[in-house]
Amino acid sequence: MSEETPYGINKVKALLVPDTNVSNRKVCIVDTGYDLTHPDLTSDLDVVTGYDGEFSAGPSPWSYDGHGHGTHVAGTIAAIGGNDEGVVGVNRNGQLKLYIVKVFGDSGTWGWKSSLIAAVEECVNANANVISMSLGGGGFSQTESNTYDRILNTDDILLVAAAGNGGNNAPYSYPASYNSVMSVAATDSNDNVAGFSQKNDQVDIAAPGVAVLSTLPNGTYAKWNGTSMACPHVSGIAALIWSHHTTKTAVEIRAALESSATDLGAVGRDDVYGHGLVRADKALEFLNSGFTPDPTQSPTPAPPCTDNPEGWYDIDGSVYNCAWYAQGSNCAVYGDTYASEGITANMACCACGGGSPDGPETSNPTKSPSFGPTPSTKAP
Repeated sequence: MSEETPYGINKVKALLVPDTNVSNRKVCIVDTGYDLTHPDLTSDLDVVTGYDGEFSAGPSPWSYDGHGHGTHVAGTIAAIGGNDEGVVGVNRNGQLKLYIVKVFGDSGTWGWKSSLIAAVEECVNANANVISMSLGGGGFSQTESNTYDRILNTDDILLVAAAGNGGNNAPYSYPASYNSVMSVAATDSNDNVAGFSQKNDQVDIAAPGVAVLSTLPNGTYAKWNGTSMACPHVSGIAALIWSHHTTKTAVEIRAALESSATDLGAVGRDDVYGHGLVRADKALEFLNSGFTPDPTQSPTPAPPCTDNPEGWYDIDGSVYNCAWYAQGSNCAVYGDTYASEGITANMACCACGGGSPDGPETSNPTKSPSFGPTPSTKAP
C-alpha cells in the first residue's frame, strides 16, 4: 500500500510538530514484542533495542511479534514517514529510541516470568523517558502505587496506560488508574468516546482508539479498536514534545498534555474524556509559553473496597483466595477463569478490580484488554 496518514495522527496534529530532535527521547513499549523486519518500522539496532533476559515472554525474542498487538502500538508511536510505504506514526523520522519489553507471548497471553512492576523496572533500567502500557486489569496494590509514584517523581519517567475496554460499568483498570499513571480513553474519528472505553475519575486524557490503522507483523497493516490503540498516541506525543524541551520533568510534560487538550464532553475534566483530546501542537505551544504545574493537583484515589463475597476462593480450593490473586500477575493471568459458583477472582476480589466499593454486593469483572485465551493451569 502507498503511504497513508491514519486519521488519528491528523486528529492529534502530530505532523504540525517537527520530529527533528526525537533521537534524544526513548519510549519503552511493554507488550507482545516488535516486528523488527517490518518495512515501516526501524530495524536499526542503535535505535530499537529490547529486553532479552530470563523473564521475557518466550520462546521468541523481543524482536519477534507472533501476536501483532505490540507491533500495532509501535506503528502508531513511530511508523516511518516519507517512504511511500504503509502508514505514518506520531514520530516519523525513524530516530525515536524504542525499548521493547515482551510480557505477552505469541498467543497474546501473559508470558512474563515475574510481575508487571518488574517489567516496568526494565524500562527504568533502560533509561526510558516514557513507558507505554497498552494493557490492564487486576486491582489496586499499594506497593505498585508507590513504585509508580517513584518512577514518575524520582526517576522522572512518564507512565502512560490504556484506560481499559470494559465500558461504562467496569471498575478501575490498573496500572492506568494509579495516580502516577496517565489513563487514556479512546475516541473515534468524530471525537466521540468509544462505547468500550472505561469511564471513571482516573481517566486523564483521550486519543483516537477506534479503527486505528497501524503496522502488523509480516509487513501488513490493519485497523484495530481499543484503548490499547489510544494509549500510544499519547506516549508518542509525550516523546515528541519532550524532545523540544528536554529540561522539563515528566510531571511538567504530563501537565502540558493535560492542560492543552481539546475539551470534549462536559466542560472541564470529566470521567469520560479526562481533560480532553490530546493535541501535539497545543502541548508544544504550552511548553513554549512557560508554565508552572500545580503541585497539589492529583487524581481522585480509588475508593475503599470489600471483597464480594467475603472469604471467596476459586474452584481449586481455599489456597486460591483473594490474597493469592493479589500476588504478582495472578489477577491478569487467571482472574477470568476458575470460577467458583459462577464468580471469578476478577468479580470477587478488590485486588483484581472486583469486589464492592460500598460493601458486599454483586460486582462485574474488569479485566481489560484481553489478548487471547487464559491458561488452563496455575501454580500456587
